[in-house]
Amino acid sequence: QDLSLPSAWLPSCAHRMAELSEPTRPQSSYWIWLSENRADLTKEAGPGSVALVAKLGGQKWKAMSDVAKKPFEAKAAVAKQEYEKNMAEFVAAGGVKGKRKAEKAAKKTGGESKKAKKDARAASGQPKRPPSGYWLYVTEKRESFEKEAGSKKGPVIAKMAGAKWKAMSDAQKKPYEDQAKKARDEYTKAVAEWKASGGGAGGEAEEEDGEEEEEE
Repeated sequence: QDLSLPSAWLPSCAHRMAELSEPTRPQSSYWIWLSENRADLTKEAGPGSVALVAKLGGQKWKAMSDVAKKPFEAKAAVAKQEYEKNMAEFVAAGGVKGKRKAEKAAKKTGGESKKAKKDARAASGQPKRPPSGYWLYVTEKRESFEKEAGSKKGPVIAKMAGAKWKAMSDAQKKPYEDQAKKARDEYTKAVAEWKASGGGAGGEAEEEDGEEEEEE
């Protein structure tokens, strides 16, 4: 039985260490089997359903004999040994084990914290910062931009809108900038009233996060 592993599973240690990149945890015997049989499982389960493929794969794996599973378990054992060896070299070279996982967790927590802050601002009654003239323009024209671009993706729309906004004359921009100024004046007044009624007593009002699509 050939126990050699595809190179995708075992990137060269030298390359990884050159970049001091933490070794990726190896696949289990089940996942090695699933990877090799995914095409057949997809045909049997039908395209477009990852959940059905996973369910079917799990059922077939459980029904397999120990003898049938042995080649995949042997490959997994080889991959695990290689991983442990590479991890030891990575740590010896100054790498920090588990750093990648910790960074992912921190990133996720950061996203949750951002949402928590937004929810807290809403609960506090803090007035919402008004949009700029540019954003009033984008909101009004978004549907036509989507049709022209043939896409609803934010970056695509932002790039097109930014280019069109820059090409507009001051006279063309004025209606949107006038609306934005009026909204800012109302916002300033609302914030003052909010603070006077005890809002933001723990400190200055928090600035809201910037718009999700910046003007190009």
